[in-house]
Amino acid sequence: MSLRVTLSRRLQGPPVALPAALDRCSEQWRRLPPRGRMAVGVLAFAVVLVGCELRIAQARDRWDGPPRRALIAVQDSAVGQPPQVRAVRLPPAMVPPDAPQQVGDDARLAFALPRGAVLTRGHLSARGPAAGLPSDLRVVPIPADPGWDIRAGGWVDVWALASSGQSTQIARRRPVVAMTADDDEPSALVGLAPGEVAAAVRGLADGQILLTHAPP
Repeated sequence: MSLRVTLSRRLQGPPVALPAALDRCSEQWRRLPPRGRMAVGVLAFAVVLVGCELRIAQARDRWDGPPRRALIAVQDSAVGQPPQVRAVRLPPAMVPPDAPQQVGDDARLAFALPRGAVLTRGHLSARGPAAGLPSDLRVVPIPADPGWDIRAGGWVDVWALASSGQSTQIARRRPVVAMTADDDEPSALVGLAPGEVAAAVRGLADGQILLTHAPP
């Protein structure tokens, strides 16, 4: 038996029994003249339309206006790489004021850009990774053990390990602004105070520098 025949048979017969309230509404609807039905339909459509507009207005008020265009990262990108982004529309509160609308083919990142993050002009600053640091810090490359999973955006304590086996803490809770890898040997770009920079250089010359995870 074909689907068409089966469906035709099921559509035959008396009307389906409805709850009393719906049955009364159905009877009233059938009694309306054609123009009355059209008027009710137009009125219902207008009510739905006004309701949608009110919800949109409420959303705009909540997010300070209509959506704004922004560029978000489609994958994790390291310092020096071109930003891999796509255009989206986001609530204004989620779009930084320095978010660019487009990037050139020669653009390179001064900061690591994780997937889903909004691209800002700071990420493309010609000043490099130090662009977002406080003026009293300097960026210093320090070798990082791959097994410790040091990442850009994290915080570390910096230790000097002397050849004698003694350890000295050079800095506490310093930001990792980027990670680089030369010949498969990762280095963390760590923000240090000027006095800590000198101690780190001495530590690298005398023995080894160790980075440990720290809370921000």
